[in-house]
Amino acid sequence: MVRESEDTIVVKPLISISVRLAWYDFFSYSLNARVRFKIRETPMWDHITQVEHNTASELLQYFIVNQSANLMYRGLGHHMWTLSPSISRAKGSRKLDAVFTDDSRAFKEISYLARFINACDDARIRIAGDSDQLRDFLLEPRGPNSNGRNVDLFKYPSLWPSDNNAVFHFLAQAQHHGVPTRLLDWTTSPLVACYFTVSQALYERRRLLSEGKGVNLAEWRLAIVELDTMEAEHFKEDFRIRFAPGFTSQNLAAQKGRFTFIKGFELNDLDLLNHNASSNFLRKHILPLSEAYNLMRQIEMLGVTTATLFPGHDGAAKHSIESMLLEDLDQEIRDQTEPQG
Repeated sequence: MVRESEDTIVVKPLISISVRLAWYDFFSYSLNARVRFKIRETPMWDHITQVEHNTASELLQYFIVNQSANLMYRGLGHHMWTLSPSISRAKGSRKLDAVFTDDSRAFKEISYLARFINACDDARIRIAGDSDQLRDFLLEPRGPNSNGRNVDLFKYPSLWPSDNNAVFHFLAQAQHHGVPTRLLDWTTSPLVACYFTVSQALYERRRLLSEGKGVNLAEWRLAIVELDTMEAEHFKEDFRIRFAPGFTSQNLAAQKGRFTFIKGFELNDLDLLNHNASSNFLRKHILPLSEAYNLMRQIEMLGVTTATLFPGHDGAAKHSIESMLLEDLDQEIRDQTEPQG
């Protein structure tokens, strides 16, 4: 990174990571050398405590009565969705798949991040945590092992990503702008989680309808997952809970955002539900989709709206779209449940 003046930064783009990633073939054995708590073969909710709520008022009353500074929440648009981060669901390029075959998933995240930072450089957009050290890390990832010694993370992939704050802030910024990463979004506000569960359901219904797929609204449930950070503290060696400062994104502050992530290159086990220990710190609340309209209206009266969670014109436009989708969903539910005259 070359500084021309106090106000101008000329950043040299990251070089191609393909050569560096090819070295991985020499160290692939280490992917299987990690020690983690037991992995579940298929992510399921059967081992997680579930609380059923019949109405939006009942759900919100529960959250009010059981407030705690130790709790975080994540809204899910469908009760069967799991806690898999976006990088686990993202597709890699066919070129990456051809070069690394089954191991391509190990490099998707680094590849996405490298492309993001290069695009930001081209547009002269500042990057959270940007520094020579951050760029050196992305080219030659290194981090402390259990003995405090800096080691090559390609040789010790279970240590990826580093706990360095600059690296985390960069990951948080990339995640918040849509780049697939291992970060999973949470909030300290159950009302914000309620908003996201309804919002996601609206867009998922629209997607299914646009693809001509049937939607069984009667069996569809909304879900809000509750995470107890005190209980999760016992497993801090396996996954992290982090707070990103508001400067990373203005939306993060409005949404009272937090992140969790599991360390390591293997992307198949980044879902919290894959780990039996998750039953110690997770709880799921479910609500009929028919209560989506009431839930959104009630949290709006409590000051949580699309516009307040996404400050600016984009939030206002998002509100316009979602309010229309919500009215359409509510009318469809009414048409299905009201007796035909």
